[in-house]
Amino acid sequence: MSSATHTMQLARTGKHFFWNYGPLVFSVFYFFPMIRNYGTYSVSEVVIQFLAYVGFIFCYHKASIKPAKDATNFIALMMLICILMTQETSGTSTLFGYVGYFIGFCFLGTVRWLMLAVLMCAITLVATLHISPNYWPYFIGPAAVISLGLFGFGVVEYKERIHRNESKQSREQIRQLAKIAERERIARDLHDLLGHSLSSISLKSELAGKFIDAGCHDKARHETQEVAELARTALSEVREAVSGMKQLGLRAQLEVMTSRLQDKGVLVEPDIQQVELTPEQESCLCFVAKEAITNVLKHSSADKVSISLGTCEQYHKLTLCDDGEVRKVVWGNGLTGIRSRIEELGGSFTVLTESGLKLVAQLPKKEISR
Repeated sequence: MSSATHTMQLARTGKHFFWNYGPLVFSVFYFFPMIRNYGTYSVSEVVIQFLAYVGFIFCYHKASIKPAKDATNFIALMMLICILMTQETSGTSTLFGYVGYFIGFCFLGTVRWLMLAVLMCAITLVATLHISPNYWPYFIGPAAVISLGLFGFGVVEYKERIHRNESKQSREQIRQLAKIAERERIARDLHDLLGHSLSSISLKSELAGKFIDAGCHDKARHETQEVAELARTALSEVREAVSGMKQLGLRAQLEVMTSRLQDKGVLVEPDIQQVELTPEQESCLCFVAKEAITNVLKHSSADKVSISLGTCEQYHKLTLCDDGEVRKVVWGNGLTGIRSRIEELGGSFTVLTESGLKLVAQLPKKEISR
């Protein structure tokens, strides 16, 4: 039967007792015929009915806590109790419904419908054998309706469990993908921050060694000093990436970078408007601004830089322009890193070289969850 069942159990772990066993409250209708005709039953018949009910509840409990593939024997016992006890009381019309619920939940595919057909045949057969023809509608009708209804609830419960498990797996996969993406982002940040600096340190260290071999100690000393300065700069950039970028929003980041430009004597023309960005977009534009302005500070001969941030049609737009001389644009790690980040968020990145260098980063508008 394992191919026709699954491994889920009906009882939900961690749920309140009433959640799993509350439906049994309706099983008290099993005793109504005995109560209504109490004087017609002997003591032994009453005891047998109580013992059968206890056995049914025991099977219900076992079938609930076991995986569906291991619950089939207890479901069969529940059906057998109902069949045998119908000759003692018509109250079993209520208990057949619980069997239908287990069939709907535990069985799959064609076997599920086959078991339902067996249950309907059993109800009809025991009514024919043990119930007076005048009372057939009052036994078969309720038993069949309750069984079919609870069978449907069992099927729905199974599908709802499947959906919940798939959703849980999807959330877990999303968390795993988010972790992978975060590791990749950190690796890319470190590469962007340290790649150029470490390459320069390596080259200057080799050059210093050659100067020492050639006896040019003053030049070697100068190179080693530059190696030390590059190392300090790289350390500062890593610290900014780890702490500063986490603490500053885009506007604050632009103000900090503007201040650094002004300290170097560069005229800054800011036009910063209020825009609503997602955290991913804000982090991306923070990196773009920092990388672009750091390049101006290190490599450009610009006297004036203009920075604008605003919204244009369906895009948020960050533009940085300088009037420095541009011979050739080299797509190194910095510009490549900027473009890849922008494109990952569905935006575009453009580099223009008319009257200086102009960088334009555009990101699509997105609804901000409140």
